[in-house]
Formats: sequence, C-alpha cells, structure tokens
Amino acid sequence: MRKLYQEILLLLLAVALILNSCNTTEPEAIDYHNKILFTSNRSGNNQLYMMNPNGTDIKQITSGEYWHNNGRWSPNANKIVCNTEEETTTAGSEMVVMYSDGSNRILLGWGSQMCWYPDGSKIIFSYWQGAEIGVYITTLHSIEPNGENRKMISEKYAGTFTFSPDGIKIAFSVKPDSLTRIVILNYPSFDRPTYIGPQGPYGPSWSPDGTCITFSKKEISTELNDDIYVMNSDGSNIRKITSNTSSRPYIYPRWSPDGEKIIFLAYTVDGTQKWYLYMVNKDGTDLHKVIDDDSITSCDWSK
Repeated sequence: MRKLYQEILLLLLAVALILNSCNTTEPEAIDYHNKILFTSNRSGNNQLYMMNPNGTDIKQITSGEYWHNNGRWSPNANKIVCNTEEETTTAGSEMVVMYSDGSNRILLGWGSQMCWYPDGSKIIFSYWQGAEIGVYITTLHSIEPNGENRKMISEKYAGTFTFSPDGIKIAFSVKPDSLTRIVILNYPSFDRPTYIGPQGPYGPSWSPDGTCITFSKKEISTELNDDIYVMNSDGSNIRKITSNTSSRPYIYPRWSPDGEKIIFLAYTVDGTQKWYLYMVNKDGTDLHKVIDDDSITSCDWSK
C-alpha cells in the first residue's frame, strides 16, 4: 500500500510539472523599432532611456556610477553608441557601444558626435587629434562596432554631420567664413563639396527617404532664438517650421522613421539649465512637449 501511495504521488508530481511547463511563457521580447532614445538625469545622473513616441512605456537602458549621453540607435535598432564617463579624461569623452538593452558594452576610445553608417557596418565620429598632448585639431574617424579598424577618414571635415540614407553623401555643418553653412560631399572620397541652404545652420539631419534635410538656425536679422527648418536635400524650398518666441533655443532635430515628424531639444538660457524634448510635424503643426522632464540633453529616433 505504501508503494502504491508513493507511485501515485510521483505520478501527480510528474503531471504537475508537465502542466507547469506548458503554462510557462517566454518573457516578451522588446521591439526597439520606432522608439525615442533620450538622456535624462531623473535617476540621479545622466543615463539613457527609451520610450514610445507618445511618451509612454519609459524604460531605463543604462545605469551605475558612470553617466551616459548622446545615444544614437544603430540602423536596425539592435545597438546603441553613446558617450560615457567611464575612461573619459580631460582629453576627450569615451565612446561605448552596447546592445539596446544596455548589455555587452564595448569601449571604443575617445570621440564625439557619433553617427552610424547607414548599413550599420561602422561608426563615424569626430575626434580631437592630439588632445592628449593639448593639441585640439578636429578630424573625422571611423570604427567598427566591435572596436576594430579605427582610422582617420578626413582631416578637413569634422563636426556635426549626417549621412544620406544610401550612404553615398555626407552633410556637414561647417564654418567656411564668419557663419556656418551646410556642405554636402561624396562619401568616402569627401570630394565635390556643394554648399546649400542659408547661412547659420547647424545640427543637420537627413530625412529617411533622402529628400529633405532638417536643421537649426537663428534668425540673424531679428536675433530671435533658434528655430527648426526643413529644406530639400539640394538646398531648395527652405521653410521654417517653428516660430520660436520663447527663451529656449530649438536645436538638434531628428526625424521619425516615416519622415512625418521631427523631435528636437530646447534649453533655457537663464542659467537654470533646463532641457526639454519637443515634437512637431514636418509641416510645423502640432508642436508639443513629449514628456514632462526638464533634463533631456540628447535624443534620437530608431527606424
């Protein structure tokens, strides 16, 4: 009788295990496409977060003692490159690449203003050549996401830049005279420079379909704060899509994956050091603050 009782218990245990295994579900995989990546100090120091375009489902990506900033999604949204306090010195900020959940970090060395090449095969960035010895000559470099094959690709052009979606053109915000201009060059030869658009733009961003470029610019004649502009990629049809009468310059615009909306940063100039994230349709309608956070210092939108 005792043996029969033990066999029944074992049978019941086996059935329970089978039923439990059938009811076990895998954790839901996170879809990193069409997400806004931003930096905020809401956790104490600057860290990377992501959220839906409507400001919901905010998730923290990086954490720990080191700050993280200037995050940029890879073209397929499975990786992020950003700057980090880890290994940063007075000679430059350290770059780090990681999976989009913050894991598998790889330090890449000093660099800033990072941008992924459109096929995701490399990261292009500005670098202070000779910064470790106090010589600050800005040059353009590339590196593979695994940290290999770091090399200088341009001595003349560096700074804020953006790639055309097909990767055959690169646009820089440069200063050939007293005011900045946008110059478009062939890539990777950097030849045939063509200056387009008005004087004074910076922070250019190429639209996903390659037809337009958005940028920030101050109205020089009125000295009003910086607004967001859009123009055709050949420099024609320049239009100002915001009418900024606030005390907050509008800077660093980034396109939505469908090319219909633009996010950008706005910051206070009264010494309070408040930064906000705004969104606007490409025709200038529906301008609004995305979330109620006054510490957002970088933003990007995944495809």
